[in-house]
Amino acid sequence: MKLRVGVIGTGFGAEVQIPAFLAHPRVEVVAIASGTPGRAREVAGRFEIPHAFDDYRAMVATAELDLVSITSPPDTHHPATLAALARRRHVLCEKPMALNAAQAEEMLREAERQGVTHVIDHELRFNPNRRKIKRLIEERFIGAPRHALITVVGTGRADATRPWTWWSDARRGGGILGAQGSHQIDLLRYFLGDVAAISGTTETYVKERPDPAASGRRAVTSDDFTSFSLRFASGAVGIVVNSAVGAHGVGPRTEIWGEEGTLILDQEERLWGARRGESLREITEPETLEAPPGMNYSSLWGLSFIRLAAHVVNAILDEVPVAPTATFADGLQVQRVLDTVRATAGRQARLENAATRTSPARKRTNGRTRSADPGR
Repeated sequence: MKLRVGVIGTGFGAEVQIPAFLAHPRVEVVAIASGTPGRAREVAGRFEIPHAFDDYRAMVATAELDLVSITSPPDTHHPATLAALARRRHVLCEKPMALNAAQAEEMLREAERQGVTHVIDHELRFNPNRRKIKRLIEERFIGAPRHALITVVGTGRADATRPWTWWSDARRGGGILGAQGSHQIDLLRYFLGDVAAISGTTETYVKERPDPAASGRRAVTSDDFTSFSLRFASGAVGIVVNSAVGAHGVGPRTEIWGEEGTLILDQEERLWGARRGESLREITEPETLEAPPGMNYSSLWGLSFIRLAAHVVNAILDEVPVAPTATFADGLQVQRVLDTVRATAGRQARLENAATRTSPARKRTNGRTRSADPGR
């Protein structure tokens, strides 16, 4: 028996997911949909996929599918998921899960009502080094984790001449917080457990981009930088720094510091570890997979997805446990963190504006400067 898969989206879907699914002996990719007219037919021809649709609703309604994989922009995740669930399809949804927690809650509720497999594409849970970090934490290699730092600084949006796309539109779910921050939130939850408190900020450094649909420039409403802090129920603290506008790239780099040891995954994907009193030594878990034909993407993400896809196929066909795959329940928890970071950033801005409106740090009285603090 083969799992019949339909893919919505021709970006990451065509570059990574379709090649990974086609390489699996128990999978048949039977349909693809894209909102860009003609794009689905072009990708279908390249990969010899039988059916192509310009509307995902038509694909979900008419194609014989077991699993729908949703790789289109975030504003489509909620309606596409509900359309697939209405037909009792299993769903693999890209991150971020939705535009807000209310949408994510509805997606989870409906998936559970239909009794289908529901997963989020947080593929780094299947990366060998990150799985080793998880195992070493559980084995108390570093004792109780105290604090963690994940740094991902990219250069992809630093060029202000790069055209405006949906990624620049906050209403469509664009921005670095959802695109990259969601992965780091899920990883820290995977490593450290439930989140108890959240604070953070976002910023848009490139505020306009060329409008490909018209002359002139268009305002960017999404974030291209974010930094946030998570306090976990265990007492551990995690800090994430994500940027898409660096002059140079750094990371992904993951550091986890415990009461008895340290784990560091550097940007060359080398894992280092040591217990208290020891020097850091390399304990890298080697990569054993190779990219299948047609996959032209970063090996970190592409090969990790191959493992995730294989696990999801087994979970559906053989009814094995879906763990450690991130489910809609995990996606909802990540979405709540995203919502809170955005809300926290807004409050910070209002507080700064209020401070500017009230008074400077020092006031001038009768030609002389005095402190604004009445106690001085």
